[in-house]
Amino acid sequence: MMRVLHLLSSNSFSGAENVVCQIMRLFRGEIDMVYCSPDGPIKVTLQQKKIKYIPLERLTTGQLNKVIHEYKPDIIHAHDVRASVIASQYSKKVMIISHLHCRFVEMSKITVKSLLYQLCLAKFSHVFTVSNSIRSEYVFSKALMQKSSVLYNAIDEKVIKKMAEHEEIVRYDGVFLGRFSWQKNPQRLIKIIGEIVKKLPDARFVLIGKGSLLGEAKELTKKLNLQDNITFTGYLSNPFPYLRASRFMLMTSRLEGTPMCILEAMTLGIPVVSTGVDGIKELIQNGVDGFYTDEDAELVEYACQLIVNDRLRHRLSQNVLEKSRAINNLVNYKKKLRKVYQSQAFLVLRERKSMVRPLD
Repeated sequence: MMRVLHLLSSNSFSGAENVVCQIMRLFRGEIDMVYCSPDGPIKVTLQQKKIKYIPLERLTTGQLNKVIHEYKPDIIHAHDVRASVIASQYSKKVMIISHLHCRFVEMSKITVKSLLYQLCLAKFSHVFTVSNSIRSEYVFSKALMQKSSVLYNAIDEKVIKKMAEHEEIVRYDGVFLGRFSWQKNPQRLIKIIGEIVKKLPDARFVLIGKGSLLGEAKELTKKLNLQDNITFTGYLSNPFPYLRASRFMLMTSRLEGTPMCILEAMTLGIPVVSTGVDGIKELIQNGVDGFYTDEDAELVEYACQLIVNDRLRHRLSQNVLEKSRAINNLVNYKKKLRKVYQSQAFLVLRERKSMVRPLD
């Protein structure tokens, strides 16, 4: 059976980590797969999901070398820039697939990060990106285009809907689901909510997740006197009852790929109000199944409309559900992955055969 090592540099659970878990579920019983990352909070989540895990003290070439020696993967599927660069050092031993889940500012101009990735690009057998913008806005996009393809994220609608029914949640107006990090810009999120509350004092929001900026977000909530309007839940293994109980999802991200949280919201018919960045513009048709804009005043206005205008919200919700059914095609998603995996497996087998010397 083919062996695939999924390599990540993060030790907590968020969008890319969610994608990896889904891929491993899709191929369970068909391809032997293992999740490998620095040890940390991710371990608990992977145990809950019954995902096979190899923890590292740190993600280094020495640590990875030990894993390769013991696990003997046919393919390393690396899910971020750092993991890809480190994995590339072993391209003569194992086939490397790089998977970029987000567009970073450092990759759109000449920086140490973009140069390192460019130097390693020749060692990758294939590169997946989760949106067109990641490929087109990479500073060395011409080279990337030659060996990459877009693999839009997709989710299992049946699983999400079933989990959403586990408990009844009091109705919220808006929901945020994600990591409290620079990328998600939670300070702007809190300020936007503050402006919404000025117009609709009874508006209620639930913010789900954790991260390095969670404490700062809570302090800003107190400073703006929004404690009665905002509920922080921390990380939830099942956030979907909260999504189902919300009128819309609010996001103020600086950067995104194809956000899993948006796909999950769409599955439940929840429209999204967001900043217009990267893959979000590829998911949302403005005014048809959600709203995106870079203007704070417009974000506030769209959110208020979805709170007070039931007819508008119902129309967008129906359009969201229709689009979700078209996007979340796990059969096609699996086919695209399998095609790349199998092509790499063929190359591995051919290379191994060429290393066997014929008897004299």
